[in-house]
Amino acid sequence: MTDGKPGRTRWTEIRSFIERRPWSFLSWSAGLTALAFIVFYGLQATTNPQVGIQFVQSEWPDPSIFPYFYAKPITWFAYFSFVYWAAGLESNKEHFLKLSPRARNMLFLGTALVAFASFYEIFYNFMVWLALEVLTTNCLPFPCNPDKVASIFDLKSPLNLVFATKIVTTAFGLSMYSLWFLHRVDVETERRNQTTTTVDTNVKTPLAIPPRKHIEIEAGLAAQQPIDPTRDKAGVNVLGKMDLWNLMM
Repeated sequence: MTDGKPGRTRWTEIRSFIERRPWSFLSWSAGLTALAFIVFYGLQATTNPQVGIQFVQSEWPDPSIFPYFYAKPITWFAYFSFVYWAAGLESNKEHFLKLSPRARNMLFLGTALVAFASFYEIFYNFMVWLALEVLTTNCLPFPCNPDKVASIFDLKSPLNLVFATKIVTTAFGLSMYSLWFLHRVDVETERRNQTTTTVDTNVKTPLAIPPRKHIEIEAGLAAQQPIDPTRDKAGVNVLGKMDLWNLMM
């Protein structure tokens, strides 16, 4: 019983962290998984003539074990990298909300530049890929396997086009999500500023002096009240008797 308590406490702490910061947990999990693919398959780089071919020529998991669920290592790397980046941005949203508008504009401009460059590279790689697929005739067996086509233009080592294309596509996806995220941050900042301005205006507005129309209304009502005829006759009788008494004196 005593030996099990530390492990249970540790699991409780981990569960509490996941509940408090789910985006951070998801980001770190995806990032470590992507790093594992890079390290494991990157160690095979010295035994291959093409840069990145080790991420393309194998499948994970083994198709003989999971015949309906497998992909190339570079594909898994792209997926987990996207989740790592997107979840990391969401977990640090409050930090971006505290940045100045100038800093956010600079980040937006830099991210837009990355999106533009990666978008161009995607089309360039596909054009070279298709051209080499048509022009290459010395591969066996023919036609050539598109996964083994490499670009050799102005490069010291051949660059596998599947690897290069998925890398730039991942960069384009990350930059587009970053642009959308920064736009959401700007909208949220404007909304908070408007709410704060409205609250400050309501607090600083002086209390208006209540109008005294009820006094005027009461005076008007008093003036509009009908004259009591009995009271008037009594007053006339009193005045008449006083005049008669003065004449007799």
